[in-house]
Amino acid sequence: MNNDGNFFDEKLADFFDELQDLDNLPLLDIISDINERYSDFSYLGEGGIKIIHKCKDLKTGRYVAMASLKHNEKDQKKELFLKEARLTAALQHPNIIPLHDLGLKDGHPWFTMKLVSGSSLEQVLKNLKRGNLKQFVSLNERLDVFIKICDAIAYAHSRGVLHLDIKPDNIQISDYGDVLLCDWGLAKVMASVCDEELLECYTFNPKELDLTVDGLVKGSPGYMAPEQTRLIEGKTGPYTDIFSLGCILYKVLTLEVPFQGQEFMQIMKKTADGDFIRPRDIDPSIPQSLEAVCMKALSPRPEDRYESVIHLQKEITDYRLGFATIAEDASSVKLIRLWYNRNRTLSIASLIIFVISLFTTSITINNLKLEKLNAQQTAEKLKLTADKLQLENKYQQKFNKGAAPRFLNRAQVAFNSFNFKDAQNFCESAVELDPTLKEAWNLKGLLHLINEEFNASVSSFIKSEKSKQLLNIASKFKKIKSDDQSRLSVNDFIMLFKEAQKSNNNQFMGGLLHQKAYSKIDINQRIEFCKGIIKAHNQKSLKRYKGNKTLNFSYNTKVNSLDLSDNPWLQSATVLQNFPALSANFSNTSIKNFICFRNQPLRSLNVSGTKIIELHTLENNDLIALNISNTSISNLTKLKDLHSLKIIDISYSSVRDCAVLKDLKSLENLIIHPEQLSTNELEKMNPKIKIIISKNEPSP
Repeated sequence: MNNDGNFFDEKLADFFDELQDLDNLPLLDIISDINERYSDFSYLGEGGIKIIHKCKDLKTGRYVAMASLKHNEKDQKKELFLKEARLTAALQHPNIIPLHDLGLKDGHPWFTMKLVSGSSLEQVLKNLKRGNLKQFVSLNERLDVFIKICDAIAYAHSRGVLHLDIKPDNIQISDYGDVLLCDWGLAKVMASVCDEELLECYTFNPKELDLTVDGLVKGSPGYMAPEQTRLIEGKTGPYTDIFSLGCILYKVLTLEVPFQGQEFMQIMKKTADGDFIRPRDIDPSIPQSLEAVCMKALSPRPEDRYESVIHLQKEITDYRLGFATIAEDASSVKLIRLWYNRNRTLSIASLIIFVISLFTTSITINNLKLEKLNAQQTAEKLKLTADKLQLENKYQQKFNKGAAPRFLNRAQVAFNSFNFKDAQNFCESAVELDPTLKEAWNLKGLLHLINEEFNASVSSFIKSEKSKQLLNIASKFKKIKSDDQSRLSVNDFIMLFKEAQKSNNNQFMGGLLHQKAYSKIDINQRIEFCKGIIKAHNQKSLKRYKGNKTLNFSYNTKVNSLDLSDNPWLQSATVLQNFPALSANFSNTSIKNFICFRNQPLRSLNVSGTKIIELHTLENNDLIALNISNTSISNLTKLKDLHSLKIIDISYSSVRDCAVLKDLKSLENLIIHPEQLSTNELEKMNPKIKIIISKNEPSP
């Protein structure tokens, strides 16, 4: 009977085991049926071009933070967003926010990362200043956070990555004490020292995509380094992050931002000048040693700051262990006092024993010698570590040298697309990886020449040992303008353009026009500049033309109306790209395409009587009125992109088929010449469209 009972118990146990297994099986179906992985979205915050949501990962069952672009951005910004994600994923450190997943949804990029339950360091310090926080009241607690931030940056630098936007808002502290450095959107990969895998994450942060302060600077006011302000000349490097860490330390000590002001430029000026209140002037209780460390990290000149983050971090550690910091240059008296504080028990015991016997003096001296020996051994160990790092860096540089041609190729692609800032950064990385790459120096010299940086241009052309003609031009204009930060006058720039024409270098000539056209200049200067360039650019056609050679150029600033009509000799007007015109009249000119109207906010355009034969170069999709009469244009397919077009004049053009116009819902008036369209064609038109027969005579 007992056996039967045992048999029954075993079967019952097996039955419940099977039930338990069946209970678990639905996960297979649940996970396999998941189409939309993330759900339960709730807003967390935003900054720059990103917006952060809290959401649930249905596959893992955990809540994560999802970053995505705020708006439907251009591909360039999407590329930078994805590079930030790949870069964050490559940096695996306990104090760097871990990235979980990334992807595209309907062409829009996103990535997920750890959801930190806690506050930013900025909020913590604000609450502490208001007296609303019991944590982090102790300076040692705040220094713990700072040391962890240094750990993260030291690790990033060892991988060849600069953060360039270190600030309390980008440092998250969890409820359980975890410290995480976030937002690597402005990070820069140092191509000459980074790992091979990080070369694909090379981020150049072109000027127009710097997102922290209206696209003007790279960094955050109050925490950026002088070389980031654009008020002084200088490249970013590890010392840039060290300066920002100095700003963090300053706030950790004083609960204040080092550089303050009512206006943005006032903060920038103070940053560039190193104008801030000493920490002990705000709070006299701040240890002198830490003030000295902070002041050294905040030195305006990069060479006066700490050599590395590790050196800065060691200073904080030395202070906490009771040693003097290098920054304070402590006196002998202070060194003895610090030694006494570190060895208080030993000192008291030595004093008692000294009263009993002078023999203990030798013990104390011996201890000092041992300490000195330990210090020497520590110094030797540090030197060995530094030598090892130097060897590793040399190996890394040699390893990455082969990547230089790839950067040169990317620079050339960027140059051909008129992305000069990208091209310049790629060139700088190429010559940094391989200083013997003459083609990179040559392209770098041309870029500096286009940017009116003649000192840098001369230096690069000399290293390239190529383009003697361009070197001579750079040398000539270096005498006219020796400062690479200022711009040429309008007359001098026109003279430079004429030199470009003489050189027969189309890259140089086209680069100059594009750079100037898309730069921010006063409208009156732009008008004078455009007039001068148009005459110079059309010099050959002007010589051939036998009629009136006076340039008809007028611009009404009240209504933003540009008129260059009745200039029959006018063939090239690319310099007018980015001109702030709402209407433009180019009738009776010899332009052959719409390229000169790129990036103009046009609503009305008249190109009647020109030599234009097609519409495919027309990119002004917000046009309301378009006049293409008396042209050889025949195909209107491009008009499908003009969703706001209300009036179009096709009279005396080659247009005979208006099928495209039926799809233009906004079209109100169509101007044609007699018998231009057949009765059948006209009957197919939308009855809402008013057909107007032109009374003008065709142009000869």
